[in-house]
Amino acid sequence: MSPTNYTLTPGESSASGSGSTSSPYSPPVPSHHSHPAHLHSQILHSQIDQQNIDTSQPQNQGQPQRSRDGCLTCRARKVKCNEVRPVCDKCRIKSRECLWPSGDESERRRNKKRRSTNTPDGTVPPSSKKPNGKSRLSSIELKPILPSPSPLRSAPVSHPGTIRLPPIQPYPPTPSHVQSLPPPPPPSNQNQRSKTTLPIRPIQGIVHVPPNFLPPDALRNKNGTRADGMHNGDLVDWLVPDKARAGLMMDPSFLEPYFPTVDERLVIRHYLSRTVHIIIAFESNHRPWNPWITVHAPLAFKHLPGTNPAADALRSAILAVGGVHLTYTTNPNDQAAAWRITKSAKVKVLNLIRQTLEDKDGKPKVLEKENIELVLAALLSCTIASSLAADDSWHHLLSSVLSLIDQLGGAQNILQDAPRDRLSPYRFFMEQLAIRDVFGCMTTELAPSILQDAFTPWFFEAESWSRSDFEWESVERMFGISRGMVDMISRACNLIASVRSLNRHLPELALPTLDPSLVGLHKASSELMSELKIWDEAENFTPLHPRTQYGNHSYKHAIRIRMLRKVYNIPSEDQRVVSSSQAIIELAGEMLALYGKITWLTWPILIAGFEIPPSHPSRRTALEMLGAFGPHACFDNRAAARMLSDYWMWHDMDGDHATSWEVARTLNQRPFLD
Repeated sequence: MSPTNYTLTPGESSASGSGSTSSPYSPPVPSHHSHPAHLHSQILHSQIDQQNIDTSQPQNQGQPQRSRDGCLTCRARKVKCNEVRPVCDKCRIKSRECLWPSGDESERRRNKKRRSTNTPDGTVPPSSKKPNGKSRLSSIELKPILPSPSPLRSAPVSHPGTIRLPPIQPYPPTPSHVQSLPPPPPPSNQNQRSKTTLPIRPIQGIVHVPPNFLPPDALRNKNGTRADGMHNGDLVDWLVPDKARAGLMMDPSFLEPYFPTVDERLVIRHYLSRTVHIIIAFESNHRPWNPWITVHAPLAFKHLPGTNPAADALRSAILAVGGVHLTYTTNPNDQAAAWRITKSAKVKVLNLIRQTLEDKDGKPKVLEKENIELVLAALLSCTIASSLAADDSWHHLLSSVLSLIDQLGGAQNILQDAPRDRLSPYRFFMEQLAIRDVFGCMTTELAPSILQDAFTPWFFEAESWSRSDFEWESVERMFGISRGMVDMISRACNLIASVRSLNRHLPELALPTLDPSLVGLHKASSELMSELKIWDEAENFTPLHPRTQYGNHSYKHAIRIRMLRKVYNIPSEDQRVVSSSQAIIELAGEMLALYGKITWLTWPILIAGFEIPPSHPSRRTALEMLGAFGPHACFDNRAAARMLSDYWMWHDMDGDHATSWEVARTLNQRPFLD
């Protein structure tokens, strides 16, 4: 393998084709580092000339330089111009426009001929150096020179302008061949030499937070609350406007990871766009607010399918609610299809919740806060699906969630750490389950399990910390009645359940011969009836929404009818019963004309209809109003109308001996009504 020699040539002239291509060749100089077989190593030479010509033989001095006095047309086409004005021969022959440089002196200076960059002695003139002081030697490049085939050797010849480099040793080099490279030359600029580089030191020091740096709302105590007892909401709690939340959640790309199939995405879109609006009493056009979208639905998007059984249970329950309502809007007579949905959903949801509550060995797990929220949300949604479908499984589901609440220490214990600056999921679920428990007791005639005592503290404590009507009016907006009316209905259900368990009625007036075991019960019922008498005057001073006032008055008359009929055994012909029944029908008619729907007013209409005598025109009005729910209703309203018709037929045949609840149990009609 013969060594390869390199010569140093300027980089600008490497592509030039002018001048001689031959270069002087110097035979190798023996070196004590060379191997004997390679004593003919080549010597590197450098030629410092832009035209790639040896400076010892300046061949470019006799050659004509390129002229810049030609026309612009020939120069643009890169052809030789004979410089004949006004039209050169090339432009004349080719019939082109012959353009010439202007007569400006600056233009003439730019068109002057180039001067040679080499002097006769082969050195580089000072003008050939660049403005920064560097010579054109810095732009030279290495160019290989093939060894001469001639076997002749001669002594080394020195040439002016030639740079001689040490001989290159054959590959691979030995350690003795390795030579260290010299350090780079110092900068030629004198200003750069005079500058000294100072070491960069990081800024160090102790920074004290200035007083009043944090706003007062950011100051928390050890319990995580502010000085006024309020909890500070996180940033993410206020990012998405309530008006835009439903539309953003209905985006197919957002739904796809959580609801993989097309049918699931179709049903969940129907749920978010339509179903959530029929399970709320009223929504303000000025300040729309629906906790089923802002509080309940976001929980379904916390975990992907298969990662959390409680989240899977919630998604299944929500799909059941949307599927039941979609079936009703498609075919209101196909109740069997709705029952199939609720039956399969109930089995799936309860199995997933069991996986959340127990391990594989059947031992109970320690539930985290997030899983408790998901379990309560799943059971609540499954109960709503059953109530909308008007089947009887709602009672079993509601009993299951009430048992779970008891095991967790009750509603008061669950809400102990709930935030108090907004409607949290815990508080929303407790309010929903407590009120639905009360309405369920109106069907079963049992005592409520959550609101057992009068004026339960956790149910009314929102009045002390709520700063907007969203917290305090959450019950009013959801159910169309106030918290005080819910408490009154709960107490009435407790009294009716107690009287039913004793299998005896109470006298309206306390007699000296009254059984001592009934004294306390009689006192509680008398206080409730007195409270109903002053309710009308108290309502005039309460700043409630008109829809809430309609609901309060309707349920006030419904409680009076139930107390007179169930507790005191007053006949339906009593004037108080008749007047309350007529008042409910009139209030429902006014509200239907004013708002276009009477959601969450089914029970008052049904209770009033039970007491309407035969052949009275109010019977037809009651049935028409139950059917006037239209798109704001579901199978439960049709079940109420069917239950009322069946009771009238049974009552007209048997007189006043059979009560409405006895007829309902006989006909196996025990739907959840609101």
